[in-house]
Amino acid sequence: MAVQHVGNEISVWVARRMYALLFGLVIVLCGLGWALYAGASLLWLAVSAFAILAATGFVLYLNQAQLRSFSKDIHTRLHDIVSLSHDIIAGKNVPVTADAPKDVITHVTESIYALLIEQQGKIGKLRITDHVFTTAGEAILVSDVDGKIVDVNPQLLKITGYAREQLIGRPAGMLYRNNAAQNSSVQIRDGLIDLGHWRGETVFVDRSDCAIPVLLSVSKITDQQGVRQGYVSIFADIRHTKEVEAKLRQLTTTDRLTQLPNYAMFSQTLQERIANPELNTKQFLFLFLNIDRLRTINDRHGPENGDKLIAQVSAYLEMVLPNGSVLCRRSGDEFIAVVEVEQVQFLDQLKAALSHIVVSVPTMVDEQAYSLSLSAGGAVYPDQAKTLNELLLAADAALQLSKEQGRARLTWFTEALGDLVSRRRFLEEKLSLAITSDLVKPFYQPEVDMRTGKIIGFEALARWDDDVFGVVSPAEFIVIAEEGRLIERLSGSLLSQVLSDLPTIIKAFPGSKVAFNASPQLFRDRTLLGLLTKDLHERPEILEGLEIEVTESHAADSAAEIFGQLKSIRTLGVEVAIDDFGTGYSSFARLANMPINRLKIDSGFISALHDSTQKKIIIAIINLAKTLDLEVTAEGVENAEQQQALIAAGCHRAQGWLYSKALPLADVLKLQPYL
Repeated sequence: MAVQHVGNEISVWVARRMYALLFGLVIVLCGLGWALYAGASLLWLAVSAFAILAATGFVLYLNQAQLRSFSKDIHTRLHDIVSLSHDIIAGKNVPVTADAPKDVITHVTESIYALLIEQQGKIGKLRITDHVFTTAGEAILVSDVDGKIVDVNPQLLKITGYAREQLIGRPAGMLYRNNAAQNSSVQIRDGLIDLGHWRGETVFVDRSDCAIPVLLSVSKITDQQGVRQGYVSIFADIRHTKEVEAKLRQLTTTDRLTQLPNYAMFSQTLQERIANPELNTKQFLFLFLNIDRLRTINDRHGPENGDKLIAQVSAYLEMVLPNGSVLCRRSGDEFIAVVEVEQVQFLDQLKAALSHIVVSVPTMVDEQAYSLSLSAGGAVYPDQAKTLNELLLAADAALQLSKEQGRARLTWFTEALGDLVSRRRFLEEKLSLAITSDLVKPFYQPEVDMRTGKIIGFEALARWDDDVFGVVSPAEFIVIAEEGRLIERLSGSLLSQVLSDLPTIIKAFPGSKVAFNASPQLFRDRTLLGLLTKDLHERPEILEGLEIEVTESHAADSAAEIFGQLKSIRTLGVEVAIDDFGTGYSSFARLANMPINRLKIDSGFISALHDSTQKKIIIAIINLAKTLDLEVTAEGVENAEQQQALIAAGCHRAQGWLYSKALPLADVLKLQPYL
C-alpha cells in the first residue's frame, strides 16, 4: 500500500508540472492569436514565438532537474535502507531510526523502517535460539512431518558419535533401541496427538549400538495457522544418573561387607516367592546360621579381622550350599539361607549333608589358618512354617537349641520344639508385665565362712512365680529377657529392689555384702554403670554393701569392652567378683589385670571334688587367687565332705544348699547369724 501511495504521489507531481507547462503554452498561444487578430507586426510575432519556445524549454528543464533530483534522493535513501537491511540480516546490532522527511516517499520509509525494527527483534531472537541450539548441553533433533531428520545440534553428534551427514534426511527412529522403539513411538504418538508434546524416559543407541538411557521431550512445530510443520526433540543423556541410581539400589539391597543380598531385599524376595501360586507349594529348607564365638575373635584379633572372617564365612557358604540356594546376611554374624528341595524323597539326605557344613569352616586370621564353627537351626517350608515370621521363629528356636547343646551343629525344628517356642512366646509376654509390676523378685542365698558357719554375705538371685506357669526357672526367663530385649528393664527392677533391701540386710548381718549378677548385655552402651551412677546420686551410702558378679566367659570374651567399666564401678565403692570361674578362658596375665576382688569357683567343679583331677584344678584356682590376693568362694556346696575338702584346700567361703537355699527377704531376716 505504501508503494502504491508513492506511485500516486509521483503521478500527481508529474501531472502538476505538465499542467503548468500546458497552461503556459495556452497563454502564449492565446497571446499569439490575439496579436495576429490585432494585425501585429512580424517582429511581434517572432518575439512571441521565441517567448513561447523559451518558456517551454525552461519549464521542461525545471521538470527534468526536479525529476533528476527526486530520482537521486530516492536512490540514496533506498540504498541506505537496503544497506541497513543487509546489516540487520547479517546479525549486526545497528540502530534503526527513520528521518521521516517531508516528501513523497515518507510513507515508504516509515513502513520499511517499521519492518526493519520488527525484523531486527526477530533476528535477535533467532540469533539467541541458534546460540542455544549450538551450545546446549542437551541433544536437539529437528524432524519434518514425515519423521525425517532436518537438523541436529553438536551435542547430539557428541553423544551418539554420528557425523551430521549420516543423520540428515534419515528417519529419526534410527536412534531408538529396537526393543524400546515400538513402545516409545506409540507413547510419543499418543502424547503428541492428545497434548502436542511428550516427555519421558526411553533408550537411544549410539553409532556403536550401545544403549543410551535418555530423558526425551518431543513437541510439535506448527505455523501461524496451526498447521504441523515438523517436530523438535530434546533429550538428555542420563547414563550417569542411572549409574548413581544403580549404586544407591545396590547400597539399599546389598550387604556392604559380604555383597550378599541384605535382609530387606532377602525378605522381600522370599515373601514374593511365598505369595507366588506357582511356587508356594514347593518345599524349601530355611536355615538360620550364627558364627560361633565371633566376639572372642574380635577381642583377640580386632574387629577388622572379625569383619574379614564374616566375609570368608559368606564366601564359604556360597560355595558349599547347593546350587539355586539364596543366602543373605541378616546382621552381625547372622546368616539366613533358603535351600530348594528339588526331590522330596531325598529330603533327609539333604538335611544330613547340610549338617556337615557347619562343623568346620576354614578361614584365615593374621595370615594363619583358623577353623570356625557355625551354630544353625533349620525349618521346612511349608510343612513346619508357612510365613517368613513363622520360619524365623522356628529356625531361631532350633538355633538356640544348637547353642545350648554345645554349638557347631545344625538342629532341625520339631513339634516338641514348637511347643517350647509357644511357651516361650507366652512367657515373654507375661515377663514384660511381671517386670513392670515388680513380680520378679530377688531371693537371697547366704554365703558363709565354712570354718565358723557365720553368714558373711548373700547372692541375690531372680525368682518369678507366675499365676499361670507357676515357678519359672531363672535359666528359662533370664534367657528370654536377654533375647527379648527385656534384660535392661529386668535388671533395673531387680537392682532397685536389691538396693532397697540392702540396708535391712546389712543391719541384720553387719559387715555382709550382697552380690548382684550382671547380665553381659548390661555392659553394652554402659547400661549397668548408668544404673549404678543413678543410684549413687540418690543413695550415696548404699553402694558400699553391693558387689557385682560377672561371668568368667563374658569377662574373657569381652575383656576390652568391660574392663574399663568395671574399673569405673569399683570407683563407686562397689566390689567386683568373677562368677562361674573355671568355665571360661582367663590367662594369668589377663586375670592379674582384671579389676576384681574375688573369684567364685563354679559348682560343676565342686560336685566333682571326689575326682582327683577336679580336686587338683580347685587347688590350683585357690592358689592362683592367693597369688593375686583375691578372695575365693565355692559355689554349690551340698555336703560336709565337700566342705571339709575345700577348707583343707584353703578355701573358707562357700554357698550352697548345705547352708541354705535362696530365700525371700522376710525369711532371710529370720536366719541366725551363724548357720
